[in-house]
Amino acid sequence: MGFFNRSDNEDFGEQWRKKYLNLFDEQNKIEHTHREKERLLRQFIIQLSLLNESHDKQLDPILQRVRLHVKNEVDPQSLKVELKTFTDSVKNITPPKKTLNIGLLFEFLLHQYTDSPQQTALRELQKLVSSEANTIEQSSELFLEILKIIEPEKPETAVVLSADESIVEPVVLIDVNAVSEQLLAYFNVLAIPAIFEPETALITEALLNPNQSTKPFNEILSESVQYLVKIKEFCDAEQNDIDPFLLHIATQLSELNTMVSQISTLLEDSAKNRNQLDYAVFTQIRNLQITAIKITSLDALKDKVNQCFKTIASDIKIHHQHEKEQHALLQDLTAELFNKMISLELESENLKAELTVTHTQSMLDTLTGLPNRNAYNQRIKDELARYKRYQMPLSLAILDIDYFKSINDTLGYKFGDRVLMLTASVLQEYKRDTDFIARFSGEKFVMVLPNTTQDVALILIDELREIMANTGFNSNGKGVPVTISCGLTDVTEDDTEDSVFERANQALCEAKNTGRNRCCNLTQNEK
Repeated sequence: MGFFNRSDNEDFGEQWRKKYLNLFDEQNKIEHTHREKERLLRQFIIQLSLLNESHDKQLDPILQRVRLHVKNEVDPQSLKVELKTFTDSVKNITPPKKTLNIGLLFEFLLHQYTDSPQQTALRELQKLVSSEANTIEQSSELFLEILKIIEPEKPETAVVLSADESIVEPVVLIDVNAVSEQLLAYFNVLAIPAIFEPETALITEALLNPNQSTKPFNEILSESVQYLVKIKEFCDAEQNDIDPFLLHIATQLSELNTMVSQISTLLEDSAKNRNQLDYAVFTQIRNLQITAIKITSLDALKDKVNQCFKTIASDIKIHHQHEKEQHALLQDLTAELFNKMISLELESENLKAELTVTHTQSMLDTLTGLPNRNAYNQRIKDELARYKRYQMPLSLAILDIDYFKSINDTLGYKFGDRVLMLTASVLQEYKRDTDFIARFSGEKFVMVLPNTTQDVALILIDELREIMANTGFNSNGKGVPVTISCGLTDVTEDDTEDSVFERANQALCEAKNTGRNRCCNLTQNEK
C-alpha cells in the first residue's frame, strides 16, 4: 500500500509536472529559434531579390513573386517552383551584345570622305553595324573595317631620287571646321557637371570659331581632350564617394529593419505566452470543476483545490519571470533602436548641411566669387516668371571685357585672372542692391535689372562702364587700360530666357563692332 501513499504520489506528480514544464519551455525556445531563423532567411531573400532587380527584365517578375512568397510565410512547395523557374530563366539568358553608338562617327566619316566609292562602302558598313544580323561585336573590328575603306592598301612602288632631291614628309590636312562641329555636338549631348560649365563655355567658344582663335587648332584639340579626361576623373571620383555612402545607408536601414522585426517578434511572443497562461489557468479551473463534482470527500476536494492553485501559482510565476526577461530584452532593443535613429538623424543633418554647402558652391564662380552661369539661369527664369505675372519692367545687360584675349596673350593668364577679379569687384560694388550680376563665361558678365526700364538700365550700365574705364590696372608698374563693352535689352511678353539673352548679345556685338568701350541697347522691334 506504500505505493499509494499520498505523499509519494504528490512528489511523483510534482516531478512529472516539472518535467512537462521544462519540456514545454524547451519546445517554445526551439520554436522561437526556428521562427527567428526563418524570419532572417526571408529578410535575406527579400534583400537579395531587391539588389538584383532591374538587372534583367525577364527575371524581375520572378523575383517579385519570390518576394511575395517569402514576405509573410514560406510556402515550401510554391517557393520550390519559383526557384526552379528562376534557375531555368538564368540558364536561358543570353548576354546582350555590346552596341556601338556609331551615328556620330559615320556622320563625320561621310562628311570627311566624299569619294563616291568610299561613301558607298561607308553607308553599307553603317547598315551592317545597325542591322540585327550584325557580326561586328567589338569596336576594334569596326575600326579595322573603316580603315580598309578610307585607306585601301596600295601596291608598293619604287621611288628613285636624284642626288639633289630629298624626301618630303606628307602633309596631313585636317578639316578644322568638321572636327570642331563633331566636338561641339559631343559637348551638347554630354552631361557636364556644373563645376565645369565656365571652362566648357571657353572651350565651346574656341570651337565655334577655331580659325579666328589666337591658339593653334592642335592646342585647342589637346585642351578639349584633357578637359574630357578631367570630367571623367571627376565623375569617377564622385561615384567612388557615392557608392560607399549608399552601402552605408543600406546597412543602417537593414539594421533598423532587423531591430524592428525583433521587437515585433518579442511582442508577438509575449502575447502568445499570455494566451497560453490564460488557457492553462482556464484548463486547471475547468478540471477542478469536473473533479469537484465527482469527489465526495471534503479533504480530497481540499487537496485537489490546493494542488490546482499551486500549479496555477507556479505557472504565473514562470510566466512572470519570462515576461520580465522579455521586457528587459525589449527595453534594450528599444534603447538601441532609439540610439540608432538618433545617429541616423545626425548623419542626415550633416548630409543636409554638406548638400547645402555643395549647392552654394555650385552656384558660385570660384575665381571671382560672383554667382555663376547656373545661378544666372535660375535667376532669369524666376525674374521672367515674376515679370509675366506682375508686368513690372525688367532689363538684361551683358558686359564683356575688351581685348581680353590680347591681355592674356601679352601679360599672361595670371594678370588676366587679376583683371577678372577686379572687374567683378567693381561691378559688384557699384551695382544696385536689387540688381543681380553673374559671371557667365570667360570675360563675359550678365546683369539682371528688375523693375528697370531699358532707358534707365542704359544710364546705369553706362555709369558702370565709365567707372571701369577710370579704374587703374597696373602690371609691373605700368598702367594697363581695361574697358568693357555692354549690350542690353528689355524683356517683353513673348520673351524666353534664350530670346532675351540673344537680343542682349546682339546689342553687345554692335557695341564691339562700333568701337568698343560703349553700351548699345536693342529692343524687340529693332531685332
